[in-house]
Amino acid sequence: MFYCKMRNNEILKLNVPESVYGPREDSLLIAAELEKILESKNKKSVLESNNLRSGSKSKSSHENFVFGAAKKRSFLCVLKVLDIGCGSGLLSIIAAKRGCDVLAADINPSAVECAERNAELNNVKIKTARSNLFDNLEGKFDLIIFNPPYLPEEQTEDSRNWAGGKNLEVITRFIKDAGAHLELNGEILIVISSLSNPESVLKEFSDSGFDARIIAERKIPWEKLFVICAKNAENI
Repeated sequence: MFYCKMRNNEILKLNVPESVYGPREDSLLIAAELEKILESKNKKSVLESNNLRSGSKSKSSHENFVFGAAKKRSFLCVLKVLDIGCGSGLLSIIAAKRGCDVLAADINPSAVECAERNAELNNVKIKTARSNLFDNLEGKFDLIIFNPPYLPEEQTEDSRNWAGGKNLEVITRFIKDAGAHLELNGEILIVISSLSNPESVLKEFSDSGFDARIIAERKIPWEKLFVICAKNAENI
């Protein structure tokens, strides 16, 4: 059993079989940044809603009721979040706890089942899908999260679910396909290792029409971890 503390001190419980990538330093780093982003988006939504209510004081009571209800639905809308390579479901559960509409996807069927069980264990609802990146997925999302199999090493039977392979083709394909599944003002959150040539990953984002930057990093004994946030460059 894994235990992970959220920023509000709530403890998440995760049962993770050996066949599924469990929470590690990379998972916890991107989880912390995910919470910060969702908190920021929620605060912005509340402020915009409050500003609209303040601007409607001159209207009649009936107009205020209709206007306020419509705008509240508009600005306090639920964020659609896609968690690619969901593994244990940690990131999906965090997003669901923050009120998001979550789709958790993984190529590993054991991971999909694990995420479903852990969501139930933590009293949240998520949707799940078995998919190799975006192959079996439809629709667009406000936030796409990816904790990829980023280590550039030769894959073995035991490491195939979390070893990126030659030239980091998994990350490259993710970046090239992500734009078609991202809302106009959406964001991508991805964690990578110093072993994966972060500058190359940033260039890959740029070449695909994204503005990407490193928003967090953490040094661990054998490598350095980075969280990258990417947005459509034309919306910057």
